[in-house]
Amino acid sequence: MDIVIEAVYESGVLRPLSPLPDIKEHERVRVKVESIGAGAAEPGIIDQQRKMRISIDPTAAREIGDTHEYDLAES
Repeated sequence: MDIVIEAVYESGVLRPLSPLPDIKEHERVRVKVESIGAGAAEPGIIDQQRKMRISIDPTAAREIGDTHEYDLAES
């Protein structure tokens, strides 16, 4: 099976921008890396996701993160 996805390289790890179909956990795959670059002709998945991002005030984000209502350890 050959699939093409877009990913972001962060902290030494390639992070796919969408789920990988039909790939099982711990399955070995071969990866070919091709840089898209900033001047890509068509908008990619990254550009689409940036457009759909929700803007939130940093203070409000901090308050949400600090509330115990969202604490997974207590769930």
